[in-house]
Amino acid sequence: IALFYIAYYFLLRKETFFTANRWYLLAGLFTSVILPWIVFTTIVWVEPTPTNFDWSRLPMRPVKDESLEINWYLVLAGAYIIGIALLLIQFAFDFYNLNRVLKGKSIQRQADHKFIDLKENIAPFSYFNTIVYNSSLYSEAEMESILEHEKVHSEQYHTVDVLITRFFCILFWFNPFMWLYKK
Repeated sequence: IALFYIAYYFLLRKETFFTANRWYLLAGLFTSVILPWIVFTTIVWVEPTPTNFDWSRLPMRPVKDESLEINWYLVLAGAYIIGIALLLIQFAFDFYNLNRVLKGKSIQRQADHKFIDLKENIAPFSYFNTIVYNSSLYSEAEMESILEHEKVHSEQYHTVDVLITRFFCILFWFNPFMWLYKK
């Protein structure tokens, strides 16, 4: 993931081909999941060398009985599962808040899009084919630009991209490079 991000940062970050950037970043996510499962096996035959070692002369000591032994793999797995559960709860809470914002609002339909004009101080966004905004915060020219921008997001299924990246963030939350994604 870090290599894909570094390549994106230095090669594609300032490009205006957003569709290419989108597919590159999505391909990077899926490739980072697939690559660890690919295994290249090399078989090397080594002729054993005969030894005349007397195994009965090895010193033997009794194994000490440890009263408490921490299984760190189990501790890390538990922490990982708790992290995933907390992030899933946060995702569900975000989804609940989104539905609460959208529920019962006046919807205007235009072609393939639904428009919801809110009174709350909220940044414009699109959710699948629904575009949400507060027209009182912007001039008419700004609103036209914002709506065109959000229509493009809607038509290019930006919500699917966001959901995929949220899924990856939830599943791979324990990532030492996660600080790179926080902006």
